[in-house]
Amino acid sequence: MIAVITNVFAFTRSITIVNTFGNRLRFARNLRQLTQQELARLCGLSQGAIGNYETDSRRSPKDVFRIAEALNVEAAWLAMGTGPMEPAAPSRIADTPLQSASWPFPGVDPDRIWALSADQREMLESTLAAMIAMFEKRTTKNRV
Repeated sequence: MIAVITNVFAFTRSITIVNTFGNRLRFARNLRQLTQQELARLCGLSQGAIGNYETDSRRSPKDVFRIAEALNVEAAWLAMGTGPMEPAAPSRIADTPLQSASWPFPGVDPDRIWALSADQREMLESTLAAMIAMFEKRTTKNRV
């Protein structure tokens, strides 16, 4: 069996094309085994609205957050096809309170970090920890 990698995640089989909002919506709805009517009820829309979104005849996905929540998918993936489809598991970073109320990296938007996969965030965390340890070691060495 050949693995196919899409903008969703790796599968060992081919999946539907998910290049438009409507295609991503239909894909996620089918993956969650919901009918259009069931999804509409979950997110407070009409079945017709869901159908129109799926056929891309409704252009403005203003209800993307409600739909994404009902489907348990990331809103950015559903709306634009960026980032992971599945919501990220809570990170160890999120479990610990910040020492300062301000974000320490003004040149990096925190949303960019949260858009990374859990594995990518773990790699970033390990890299940052190693760099901090190196800086601390240099600082200690310079004091002696």
